[in-house]
Amino acid sequence: MARWRVVVTDFTEPGNDIESGVFAAAGLDVDLVPAEESRRRGLAGTTAGADALLVQFATIDRALIETLTSCRVISRYGIGVDMIDLDAAGQAGIPVANVPDFCIDEVSTQTVGFLIDLNRRSLGLDRFVHAKGWGSGPPPVTAPRRLSGQTLGIVGLGAIGREVARKAHALGLRILACDPFATAGQTPYVTLVSLPELLAASDYVTLHCPLTDATRGLIGAAELAMMKPGASLLNLSRGPVVRQDALVEALRSGRLEGAALDVLEVEPPDPGDPILGLDNVIVTPHSSSWSLESAQELRRSAAENVVAALRGEAPRSVVNRAQLRSQTA
Repeated sequence: MARWRVVVTDFTEPGNDIESGVFAAAGLDVDLVPAEESRRRGLAGTTAGADALLVQFATIDRALIETLTSCRVISRYGIGVDMIDLDAAGQAGIPVANVPDFCIDEVSTQTVGFLIDLNRRSLGLDRFVHAKGWGSGPPPVTAPRRLSGQTLGIVGLGAIGREVARKAHALGLRILACDPFATAGQTPYVTLVSLPELLAASDYVTLHCPLTDATRGLIGAAELAMMKPGASLLNLSRGPVVRQDALVEALRSGRLEGAALDVLEVEPPDPGDPILGLDNVIVTPHSSSWSLESAQELRRSAAENVVAALRGEAPRSVVNRAQLRSQTA
């Protein structure tokens, strides 16, 4: 029986009991290198000779991929694969697999929570009460508009975007969406429009697109200027989708009323990052995917992608099929 070397490059939480259980149940003899060892020795020191990688946020670039002489799969703990060079992996004949149904409920729920917090000004009112205040809130006192009947613009209508639409529709919001891969009528109660139309018409704009060359810096100064005065921006995709300096300026000037961010352009942020000094911004630490159930499902599914590849089968979700095909054409 072959003995396989599987390296966990990094993971937020310690322990690999779930992954080990998946490999054992599949009858595979696996030498599992934990994230702690990868952090201690560095990626180059642990990935040499690896038959598979399990990756969360580590950068898997061309230089590293070219050293993976026996690797059969790179399995991502998550949906996005912007930290992996898909072209280089494809050229090396290594499939890159993700977990496309990860954290759909968690991220969509946090998005709706952000919407409610921004509309009801929960964070500012909480600070006001902790500062011994009471009543409608700190001056200037302006009553929030009723959430029902307002317009939500969703940029990226993948699985998470569609679930956000479903939950937001239940709150009485009008839903617009922009996605070059979506088709009219695909999602009930969602109207597809161009990005400029969405920005101009939405009271809240929420981002759920992957980070690619096309979406990096998608929301910059020009796009923020297109937004309805007094609107709010939510980002639960990737920080670099937004030009953060432009967002800070739009918030400082009052052009935007608020923002809710689970991701930042640089993570973790510098303590002096201007975004952290704004009272009209909610920031959470890239944690919208987090729940007990989602973490367990993620580890299991990522490990199952490795099992399939080590057995000579195609993993459930391969994201670089085009690059792999180009090498066999």
